Amino acid sequence: MSPDWLGTRITVVAMAIAAPIYFFILVAALPIRLAPTGQPFFDAAFNYAMVPSVFSVTWVALIYLNRYRLANTIHIMHSTMISVPLRWRIFYGLNAAFVMMFFILPVVTAPVAVIGGIALAATTYRELLRGRLGLGPAASVLAALVALALCVLPGYIALSFIPEYLAIWNTMITAWTDMWILVASGIAQCLVNALTFCSPIHFVYFGAQQFEKGVFGEVYTDTPSRGIRLLEATIFVVLLVLYLPPVSTPVGVLPFLNMRWLFATYISWASLLVVGIMTIVKRLTHVVNDTTMGGATNTVVVTLFLIVEIFFKTNLLVVTLIIWLAFAVFALVTFLSLAQASPREMY
Repeated sequence: MSPDWLGTRITVVAMAIAAPIYFFILVAALPIRLAPTGQPFFDAAFNYAMVPSVFSVTWVALIYLNRYRLANTIHIMHSTMISVPLRWRIFYGLNAAFVMMFFILPVVTAPVAVIGGIALAATTYRELLRGRLGLGPAASVLAALVALALCVLPGYIALSFIPEYLAIWNTMITAWTDMWILVASGIAQCLVNALTFCSPIHFVYFGAQQFEKGVFGEVYTDTPSRGIRLLEATIFVVLLVLYLPPVSTPVGVLPFLNMRWLFATYISWASLLVVGIMTIVKRLTHVVNDTTMGGATNTVVVTLFLIVEIFFKTNLLVVTLIIWLAFAVFALVTFLSLAQASPREMY
């Protein structure tokens, strides 16, 4: 098995592991407390253990049943996005994660759990009627009861959870407007600036390699990828410390400096200038296969992120839409790759 396919399988396994962690944290963080028994201990167990377990099992089952298609989808995405450097793929992935975790998964999980429970119950009953499970009468009755529970329990949780969730939707939006949009946009902006500032370094090494290839017929200069990544990470951390406000945590206050004005006044302007210069240089030198900025679409998205930070940083709708734009690019590539992916194991 090639390292590429091993990496795709590890990614699928990581998705299956991350799903329960996410839902246990989500249910614990939301101010939703389901109380089906009226007994504090059992209600707490139901709310903090049963609800996230039902949500998690649904997604883990979907990931398992579609594991080959997901692995093939990741492989296709890697093949089709190979021209987009890993650093920019991470940028799109982070924005997609923000949208998925905050806006999409909390809304769709309860209905998906109901549909999954009904489908599982129907499958179990069908197999019982056909005698394919190979169970005795007592075991068949037990299997039927389990299938019924798998059908009814998600339905009860969904009917209880969705109204409660809708009731706190305003609270969720307030949390987004007060804090999380600043975190999401701050991480995105700092990542855009850090990667943009380092893009000329990538371009210089690319130019040197192209020169050597044209003159000598062989490339002698290696791009110091690890060193550049370390520099990108360092710049990102420094910018993040400058951008975000101090954040209180159980272990203390994180010493962010809340200097967003630096970005609108200097940093994003400098980053936008780098994008402009890089675009002009690439046009003048007729460079067509350079992946420094990740292609024309990525250049447009990066430019929009910088413009939003400079001119619309206080506009909630515009900042949210720009994050959704990055999510839309990622989602479109994922959908097209998923449509091409085979549901069978491939090597």
